[in-house]
This record gives sequence, structure tokens and C-alpha cells, in this order.
Amino acid sequence: MAVKGKKRVQVQIDKDLADNTEAILNELGLNPTTAINMFYKRIVANGALPFELALSQEEKANLRLLKATEDTPVTKFKDVQKVTDWLNDPDED
Repeated sequence: MAVKGKKRVQVQIDKDLADNTEAILNELGLNPTTAINMFYKRIVANGALPFELALSQEEKANLRLLKATEDTPVTKFKDVQKVTDWLNDPDED
């Protein structure tokens, strides 16, 4: 029986994302190599990504909120006293 060749795949991933993902994989009894192999096998089997590329309802709602508030003026405060002054200003809308 022929031995299958191996190929190293290296990617840069956000550290927090990698740590959170690895914690979940550990709970599932998997390691990153196994999970990535499973992912690649599903791509080959399906001829496509194994999930839908679409925004969740929460992501859609967040985008709508951002769009609706994009022209809302923003006041930035440097300290608590500035916030207090702003809150107590009777002429402020």
C-alpha cells in the first residue's frame, strides 16, 4: 500500500480566535489538525464550503443599527467631569 504524501499548511489566525477555537475543539475531543482535515474533506466532498456564506440575523441587525446611526453626532469625553458637565448642561439637547 502506498504511503500518502503530506503537505504542511500554515496560516496566521488571531490569537484569541485560535485559543477560543482550540478550547472548543478540546471539549469535542479534537485537535486543530483533525478539525482542519475534516474541513478540507467536506470541501472536497461537497465541492463547496461546508457552510452557507451569509450573515446571521444578529449580524444583519447590527448592520442595520450601524447604518441607521451613522449620521448621529458623537460627543467624546476625556474625563468624568466633562461627562458630568455635559449631563448637567440645560442647553444640551
